[in-house]
Amino acid sequence: MNEPGTTQETVALKRLPREESMKVNASELEARKVVLSAPPRLVTLGTHNACNARCVFCPPSSFPRFDLEAYKTFFEGRMGHFIRQAEKVTFTGFGEVLLHPDAEKLLDYLNETIPETWKIFTTNGTPLSPAVIERLLRSKFVMQVSLHASRAELHEELTGLKGAFGAVVDAVRTICRLRRERDLGERLHLVLVDVVTTRNAGELADFVRLAWDLQAPEVQCNYVTVYEPAQIGLSCFFAPEKTNAAIEAAERALQDIKSQAAPEEFEHFQVRLPPKFGQPRVDRDPKAVCADPWEHIYVECQGPALPCCMWGEHIGNLQKGDDIDAVFNGPVYRAIREGMASGKPQPWCALCANYRGYNVNSLLCHLTNRPETQKRLIDEIRARGLA
Repeated sequence: MNEPGTTQETVALKRLPREESMKVNASELEARKVVLSAPPRLVTLGTHNACNARCVFCPPSSFPRFDLEAYKTFFEGRMGHFIRQAEKVTFTGFGEVLLHPDAEKLLDYLNETIPETWKIFTTNGTPLSPAVIERLLRSKFVMQVSLHASRAELHEELTGLKGAFGAVVDAVRTICRLRRERDLGERLHLVLVDVVTTRNAGELADFVRLAWDLQAPEVQCNYVTVYEPAQIGLSCFFAPEKTNAAIEAAERALQDIKSQAAPEEFEHFQVRLPPKFGQPRVDRDPKAVCADPWEHIYVECQGPALPCCMWGEHIGNLQKGDDIDAVFNGPVYRAIREGMASGKPQPWCALCANYRGYNVNSLLCHLTNRPETQKRLIDEIRARGLA
């Protein structure tokens, strides 16, 4: 294992053909190396934009707006080799990037420049016009559609999008139909996303049934992260029994679907439900790690870099002149890798539900890791007598 004290200046990441770079990254993860020689296979770009929704679980935000020019000058300019060598590049952040007037030009540009890279977009589904959908058929895409509800009234309550539910469902149905008809399963994927709160947890079973009816290939349900006091009441942490009952109902719905479906059809239906509360502590396989410190980086369009979306503090800023290679092998990344590999993960990692499912029993698992905000939230929760 590399010594974590290796200086940033001695490490220059290799510029390799994409497939070779991915293999090097995988081998260095397997070897639990602390200082890496190739970029990560997973790159997430914080492509912030204005939003037409007002979701109850989104934090307040004010960020520079992303557009095609920003992608070319900043992301390609500062970290182009990371993008070109990645297996998957995710376009996400606050707002709705596909609502930008340049959205179709952006998709055209990505289809031209990184056609074999999985391009993952998070969206509330309202920008999925015929023109956008047509471009998704040209190369590799994943659409992560944040729906959060199985009926129009609840969808409007959670997102503030009036009258949008039917159009989003129709767009999802169209993408899934074209995916089947054109045999694009190896090049086009769709995920229905449900941020689980106390308002919609009781309808998890209906959400799973809707996904099956739409023939969506994947469902991801994750607990809400609390960013401000107004969202405390949304956290399922404060309603564990009802939440567990809802998850069990969703599990039964999934079994009902399985019992009636053709085996080959159900085999390709992936559903990830959130972990239940009250799970006993289970020791991890000592060799098991969270792979993010080795294979992932998140960079926002205003410059900050993070090892994952759950990390609390920025570990570099490309707009302020930090080098992306040095950040990826910098002291924070090295410390996270060393801690994870040794079975003594950093505190934020140790409390993450992605690292240990039973961490959902901890309040900190449900709060933002931004230190000052987290402290204010804990003080408010204590003041309400909920701690």
